[in-house]
Amino acid sequence: MSAPAWGMPMFDVLLSGRLRGGAQLRTASNGSPFATFRLAAASKTGESLLCSCVSFSQSVIDVVKELGDGDSLAVSGEAAISTWHGQDGVARLGLDVTAYAVLSAYHVGRKRAPAATAASRAGAQQ
Repeated sequence: MSAPAWGMPMFDVLLSGRLRGGAQLRTASNGSPFATFRLAAASKTGESLLCSCVSFSQSVIDVVKELGDGDSLAVSGEAAISTWHGQDGVARLGLDVTAYAVLSAYHVGRKRAPAATAASRAGAQQ
């Protein structure tokens, strides 16, 4: 693991939460596509930790571009703690995450559907 330029250590994380807004699809100055998105991860107290995510992985981009506000999402990657000030001026904690892999219930269901269809066809042939 490496520390970002501002000196905060990076941590391996596995987060789950709900997408806040849609993903923003962008292109880097070198022409590489990337996506940015925000994930609200709820704590036991009901408060949410806002995670700002970026990914350069095409597989992650393909998943998040199909999701919308409020969709459940699990993210694996590296994170650093960040601070920000709300409109009320109060400092809050967040996470800056570089996402290497994501999983949504929508994509699990879509992957399982062809397998279930193949299994039902095999059962019908017997």
